[in-house]
Amino acid sequence: MGLSKAIIEKLISIVGESNIITDDVELLVYEADGSFVYTAKPDVVVFPRSTEEVTRVVRVAWENRVPIVGRGSGTSLSGGALPIEGGIVISLARMNRVLELDVENETATVEAGVINLWVSDALAKLNYQYPIDPGYYFPADPGSQRVSTIGGNISHNAGGVKCFKYGVTVNNVRGLKVVLPNGEVRSFGGKVVESPGYDVVGIISGSEGTMAIVTEATLRIVSNYESVKTILAAFNSVEDAGLAVSRIISAGIRPVALEFMDRIAVNAIEAGPWGGGLPTDAEAILLIDVEGSEPGANSEANRMIEILKSSGAYMVKLAKDRAEANRWWGARKQAFGAMGFVGPNYITGDGTIPRKKLPEALRRIREVGNKYGFRIANVFHAGDGNLHPLILYDERKPGERERALQAEDEILRMCVEIGGTITGEHGVGYHKKHLIGLLYTDYELNVMKKVKSVFDPLGIMNPGKIFPQ
Repeated sequence: MGLSKAIIEKLISIVGESNIITDDVELLVYEADGSFVYTAKPDVVVFPRSTEEVTRVVRVAWENRVPIVGRGSGTSLSGGALPIEGGIVISLARMNRVLELDVENETATVEAGVINLWVSDALAKLNYQYPIDPGYYFPADPGSQRVSTIGGNISHNAGGVKCFKYGVTVNNVRGLKVVLPNGEVRSFGGKVVESPGYDVVGIISGSEGTMAIVTEATLRIVSNYESVKTILAAFNSVEDAGLAVSRIISAGIRPVALEFMDRIAVNAIEAGPWGGGLPTDAEAILLIDVEGSEPGANSEANRMIEILKSSGAYMVKLAKDRAEANRWWGARKQAFGAMGFVGPNYITGDGTIPRKKLPEALRRIREVGNKYGFRIANVFHAGDGNLHPLILYDERKPGERERALQAEDEILRMCVEIGGTITGEHGVGYHKKHLIGLLYTDYELNVMKKVKSVFDPLGIMNPGKIFPQ
């Protein structure tokens, strides 16, 4: 849309010349997010260092009706961070302080630009009262936790490998400080577990930056358990692995983490520097954590091993120590990045289905791959049925990207058809807004739009996202 010289100068006066980008070449860095499917270049990027600076920038946008897009590390996989209508990208990356670690209230208060893993790293460094104290960590741990920010996690309501037991991001956020579109600062929730009235924290979490800019968050932290057991199981078919997931859960076992990877994903990981010794001959593997007291964790692990073997696992291995377990989990966390070893481009799907439908969903994903002639790797959170089919294609070949997008659409429509949804943690963003009508009626979508308009009556907050035109 283009911004006037007066607006640019006003922004410089707020954040300083070293905290603003206006150069066309440098702005190219901010025209895409982690999906690399669509691009849209902002007019300017600013890097505030405080809530007060965010407030002043937002007021400039409000007064001039300029679109605003909040951005963390740009790891969104749904086009959520794209400045579709240009305007101002507000990067929270330099607001990256851990403000308080309150073990007594089991909370951590951080700025929005703090990297997810930094919270647990800071907690690990605390001097606890007793030598036997196992310490604390932040349980919402998406695969991008080494690079994604807390603000971005909240915006998209990210999941993670531990979400089966501890919930997604919103379940681990106690309070928020936000800047509203008119520049007002408001705080919702806090250190208490429950607050009276409407759950505004829940409304803002997962709203993909369309209502407010989160600048600070008070997070729930949990204590480490005495014992954690990690199990690796290998299967000769993806259907057997899917069946094993259903049997584990129907047996009343609730592991901390229950992750699935298929042969393409495992071989991609093991081909690169992040290999963790995963079995490359398996059609599918499950990676599982259980925790508790030493006797309790052992008992649950033994039950799990029996179910895995009876479900067709040809190899079941209990990690001999934390070092081996960490190698396995480190490999899993690098699965998306490892796709570069097996294809030049890929689209990351993100649908959620009822767990009992896993075998059917995996079969139908394979059929979609065969139909379009694409290899599709599967890496997902099996515990909550959150699928991440990775559609491998080559954008250098005319029409392949468009066909890959068609394949993703077909997979997401299948997820809805069998009782699921079009996103589990990556959001709707720009990438999937044309599909949201599969889930909601026009009336329901209008209710959501009215809720947004209460926060953002001018429609300047991350426009062009979630809702179809």
